[in-house]
Amino acid sequence: MEDKRVPELFLQLINEKIIESSDITETKDGFYLVYKPLSYIMLEKGIADFLGSSGERLLCCNFFDDWFLYAIADGDKYIYSLLKFREQEHDAEMGIIADGDTPGVTISFISFNYGILLDCLMDSKDENRQKLDAEINRVVAYKRQCHNKVLKNYFKNPESEASYLVASMYTKHIASFAEDGCLEVPEHYKKIAKQSISNTVSAKHMRLPDFIKSINDKAGYAVCDNEKIYIKDKENPDEYERAVILAAYAGNVSVYSFAAEVEWHAKFLFSLAKIKIPFLGKSVYESAIRADMTVGDTEFEGPAPYYNENSKIVKRQYKLHCNTCFDIGVDKK
Repeated sequence: MEDKRVPELFLQLINEKIIESSDITETKDGFYLVYKPLSYIMLEKGIADFLGSSGERLLCCNFFDDWFLYAIADGDKYIYSLLKFREQEHDAEMGIIADGDTPGVTISFISFNYGILLDCLMDSKDENRQKLDAEINRVVAYKRQCHNKVLKNYFKNPESEASYLVASMYTKHIASFAEDGCLEVPEHYKKIAKQSISNTVSAKHMRLPDFIKSINDKAGYAVCDNEKIYIKDKENPDEYERAVILAAYAGNVSVYSFAAEVEWHAKFLFSLAKIKIPFLGKSVYESAIRADMTVGDTEFEGPAPYYNENSKIVKRQYKLHCNTCFDIGVDKK
């Protein structure tokens, strides 16, 4: 494959027969995503585990199965990073040593050193596996990291298209986990829904249950009964199913809200935002460096403008993207 538009790393992975060109999806403005988890990429080279800090062997499928490579054009080169697509997992309650169980989307604004990945794929000795584990965690988890300016500038631009592609891919991704026409709602959403029925939550926490009720009303049947989401065709979820998935799993009642949340995080990547806020115990910068769209994260639930469909930031996203060609799969405003 000699398409110069495709990021060099992705071409290398194609040439090594680790991924296929069909695994790559893109926007018109220079965003590329490999829809194949890091754990699967590593497994193509026989890398199924790595050495933990205590000397135990840990399974890649328990730590890297939710993380995907993405790239953004920077002139004639590309900046690489990672984003997360996580379903509701139950590893902790099953006693499995793994990463978190809370579903949602996370987009890291920290650049990923892809040379470390290639070194590991070409020579999978434990030293290289440990270096790759450290690099992945630096990008997705470790504190005191710095953002990449190219990633920041791309995602803070309201005209950028990536968030819409990501929302589309995520809702399809989650729908694929449906069994017998059903998909469990996340634990955090289930808790909110139960409290909403008993009137033990504040008005702001009624946002999601009220939205899902409105989707049921529009559809004329229960797309979601607050316990399960009913999926007719898990390979091709309809707009109602995807709207409910985005709300219950990512906390956004529209793709415009989703895109506004990503934009909002990117806007806080500046020096003064690094000052620690006493009642939060951390700085706004630490929260912003990885855009985390999930129902479990209620840190900015109250005043967050991206949760308000009538806010300027959401309305601007709608104005710019309401006629997008993406199959975003959820109701327009």
